[in-house]
Amino acid sequence: MGQHCSFQLLAPPQARFAREFSRTVCNEQLYDHYLVSMQRLRGRVYLTDNAIKPRDLDRDGRFHMHSDEQSWHLLLVDETNEVIGCAKYLVHSSSVPYHRLRISQSTLAKDPAWAGKVRRVVEADLKRAREEKLSYVEVGGWALAEEWRGTRAALEILVGSFALGQLWGGSLGSCTATVRHSSSSMLRRLGGTSFELEGEPLPSYNDPEYDCTMELLRFDYRTPAQRFLPLIDQLKGTLKKLTLLTPAQDSVCIQLNTEFIPEQSRFLHLTPVYLT
Repeated sequence: MGQHCSFQLLAPPQARFAREFSRTVCNEQLYDHYLVSMQRLRGRVYLTDNAIKPRDLDRDGRFHMHSDEQSWHLLLVDETNEVIGCAKYLVHSSSVPYHRLRISQSTLAKDPAWAGKVRRVVEADLKRAREEKLSYVEVGGWALAEEWRGTRAALEILVGSFALGQLWGGSLGSCTATVRHSSSSMLRRLGGTSFELEGEPLPSYNDPEYDCTMELLRFDYRTPAQRFLPLIDQLKGTLKKLTLLTPAQDSVCIQLNTEFIPEQSRFLHLTPVYLT
């Protein structure tokens, strides 16, 4: 297998912040190809990790997540044009109410003993987002093909969220992070922190849907860990030059009727990088 991959960005219809990137191309066929490839990757990875059951996949082996078609997706694509890494970003305006957030449907947020506390800490961030005129981003859906773990790809697909958050003008965000594969600890090293109420962090919890221990993490994408600033700046430059791919037509969209070969196919060479 070749040791090269490239970034691809999928944007939802009528995406906010689309003008922050080089251009937006409408090509429903290519968009669907990447979306299907991403969902199949998720299905394979999550099934191997016992995070889902075979019944959770459709007949094509795809694992669909809520609001896939309304979200941004940062993809890593190999030389065969298949997705080998992905992360999902559901971007809200600062006026989004708590009950519309996916975090409000988490197991901890539904626990009678913790529901009110989760709501208080998340609404505090939503209030801050409104006051500072920031968007609010829910991130998740991470997956990376097993053969690419331990490479620079694993780092870039995580760090990419901070690069995107800054390109979107600064954002606050949250996620439900699994402790499996040290995912939550890696996100903490990047700058993620626990939600806290009166100085006490919210506890980890068992998520029966994915059969794993989870943590609720929050992010201020303007203030990542200092050690990752050079990589974030590098990725911002790379991502800003990307052509967004969307299935919808709008005023900033270029319609292509032929197969689109992404500009970002200038491949990135991946060398082993480990988080410590």
